[in-house]
Amino acid sequence: MRYCPKILGAAMVMTASLTLGLAARRRLADRVRELDGLRWELGRLRARMAGCAMSLEDCFAQSELFAPAAEGLRLGETAAEALARCAIETQGLALFASGLEAETLEGQLRNLDLFAETVAASAASAKEELDKKGRLYLGLGALSGAAVCVVLA
Repeated sequence: MRYCPKILGAAMVMTASLTLGLAARRRLADRVRELDGLRWELGRLRARMAGCAMSLEDCFAQSELFAPAAEGLRLGETAAEALARCAIETQGLALFASGLEAETLEGQLRNLDLFAETVAASAASAKEELDKKGRLYLGLGALSGAAVCVVLA
């Protein structure tokens, strides 16, 4: 009976440390999911722009991710200001936004393709990081929990 509180405490410490490792891994997985979603939306945006000859504002309005940008364009904001309204955090967004103000559809599509390539490279890098660091975070959580249990015992 006297070991019961120690065992319970050790189990709580291990659970907490493993939870921290899982939370760190989940952040990496969320980033991968976010970038994959952005790639998919960019593909849909390109298809709408190229195939339907819709305005940029209308194309943005049909996308859940870019809908805030459509509202910004309706209010007279520049593409950069409008895209700042979206929940997109990736490198190259400002350059992408400035390229969307190109006068021709071909220029806009070329800019969209360049940004999609940047996002694809970021997604590949994030997946690699998830594979490497995801296991590391789980292992560190278990190891740190075990170390705390040994020190407290």
